[in-house]
Amino acid sequence: MLTKEYPKTLKLKDGRSVVLNPLARDAFDQLHAFFLELPEEDRLFLRHDVKDPALIHRWTEDLDFDRVIPLVARDGDKIVGSGSLHLMAPGWMQHAGHVRMVTARSHRHQGLGGLIARDLVALAMERNLEKLQVHIIEDNEGALRMCEAVGFQKVGVLPGMVKDQKGQSRNVVIMINDVINLSQILEDWIQDSMIPSYRVPGAGVMD
Repeated sequence: MLTKEYPKTLKLKDGRSVVLNPLARDAFDQLHAFFLELPEEDRLFLRHDVKDPALIHRWTEDLDFDRVIPLVARDGDKIVGSGSLHLMAPGWMQHAGHVRMVTARSHRHQGLGGLIARDLVALAMERNLEKLQVHIIEDNEGALRMCEAVGFQKVGVLPGMVKDQKGQSRNVVIMINDVINLSQILEDWIQDSMIPSYRVPGAGVMD
């Protein structure tokens, strides 16, 4: 179960407001449109073929917040950002989680990624998670910079471990951070990102 904090209005650096909510079963059309509008070079960095309507249908129909907590940010009726916290199965990894995030290019460099990440970290804390990890294709330099900026540490590289949507083999970087550290770092980072002259580092794709 989620807390009752949603919907939540988030103010971006340029003055626009977006509304953050858990993904709902009636969001298929908006979520599919969001992924279709991503540039092809962004979709290459995602682990799934998000153009496939059957995949998006499964995501919106098979919601299980004890396994995956998906959040979406809307500007009006349009989804402009998506983030998810993936909980590990009970066992020796039950204290750890995995985060993924992507934002529309129209809303990047406005602090949206950090705001979504802050909620994912808060949800991780509610579930007593201690570690969060991200997996990033090594060529995705923007996402790597963003994760480093909030304290994620590179702990390994898996050479040729994945193939992108074009079938090209790519290396995967594994990065981890402590949840309690992320909470404070993100607060400071978000405050800095709202300064007009500050440019949030990194691209908006973190898988």
